[in-house]
Amino acid sequence: MDFSELRTVVEEVELVDGHAHNIVPLDSTFPFIRAFTGASGDALTFSPHSLSFKRNLKDIAELYGCESTLQGVEEYRRVNGIQSICSTCFKSARISTILIDDGFELDKKHYIEWHKNFSPLVGRILRVERVAEQILDEGLPDGSSWTLDSFIEVFVSKLKLLNINVTAAGEIYGFKSIAAYYSGLEINTNVTKNDAEEGLTQVLASGKPVCVANKNLVDYIFLQSLEIAQFYDLPVQIHTGFGDKGLDMRLSNPLHLRAVLEDKRYSKCRFVLLHASYPFSREASYLASNKTVFLQVYLDFGLAIPKLSVHGMISSVKELLELAPLNKVMFSTDGYAFPETFYLGAKKSREVIFSVMRDACIDGDLSIPEAVEVVHDMFARNALHFYKLSSANNDVSLSNNLPQKLNINSLVTNEL
Repeated sequence: MDFSELRTVVEEVELVDGHAHNIVPLDSTFPFIRAFTGASGDALTFSPHSLSFKRNLKDIAELYGCESTLQGVEEYRRVNGIQSICSTCFKSARISTILIDDGFELDKKHYIEWHKNFSPLVGRILRVERVAEQILDEGLPDGSSWTLDSFIEVFVSKLKLLNINVTAAGEIYGFKSIAAYYSGLEINTNVTKNDAEEGLTQVLASGKPVCVANKNLVDYIFLQSLEIAQFYDLPVQIHTGFGDKGLDMRLSNPLHLRAVLEDKRYSKCRFVLLHASYPFSREASYLASNKTVFLQVYLDFGLAIPKLSVHGMISSVKELLELAPLNKVMFSTDGYAFPETFYLGAKKSREVIFSVMRDACIDGDLSIPEAVEVVHDMFARNALHFYKLSSANNDVSLSNNLPQKLNINSLVTNEL
């Protein structure tokens, strides 16, 4: 079979990055070694011995034409500066659109607007738990104590205000929840106000900075956010699967979301399960499949690519496609802190998707023309539809006619 057309399309298609985070300057305290690993602390000493670390470091050194060592890459970065390395990485990655969750706290991170130097369209994904924590940290203007009613009133008002105004952080194209990190994905859809009030009291008693790590409160915030997302027709990204050491992965299996997905109050919500739900990729595929009634579930394979081995990346994407419709699976880099993470996410995704599509053609699942269309869908068109980034013809070449989201007025609010 001649796969030259498929390879050309995979290499040239412009990418819509549906999930990423802010880049930091060179003088940030966030260590560059973490571009290659999710580890921190003492665990970092083991990171250079992983397959993904060795492969990704070699890929970056090859891009820069420098010594293939961590020290060699760091020296290249120091000499060339953040603007130059961003230009190199994003030009090579061919990313036309980036949606940034700026709720990931990074030392000296650049604001969302800054990233428009390197991608034509940059939008914002609002991390709802972080919004809640910032509200509680700020306190009430009159200095009175929070109640659940007063908190929820401010929380809901803040989400609504941010969605109808142009903010310093950019236009909002979706919400994101990291409930998996706090208390897991088995959301109690019948959590009571009394239980949430008790949870709020416990959280506030722990002092500042506030961390909303109480299951009843997290569940209540999650459900309130779904109502607002539904009202504004915004999708909701959900962290699923693996993460850092603060995560109990047993509770991040997306099957725990069944109660939410079956609740008719949220039937209009559109969910995207992040990170290929690894190692629960087959479970995620099932939830997005035609075998279930969960038509609102979509999948994103960022972070699984490029943080797994080559075999792990390919097998994880193949598992997503075992049951999930092809128009429900989307690319993202989950790039963070360093432009190299965006480049690696793009580069390895192209390689993995080519491999998966080639095998699908050899196996007889797809014809080559069908595989070409799937590449366009996964890398751009699915995200354009899902995040409502384009209202007319979803041309694969995005740079000449980038979509703009309608703003109700031009009031600027403070950055969250």
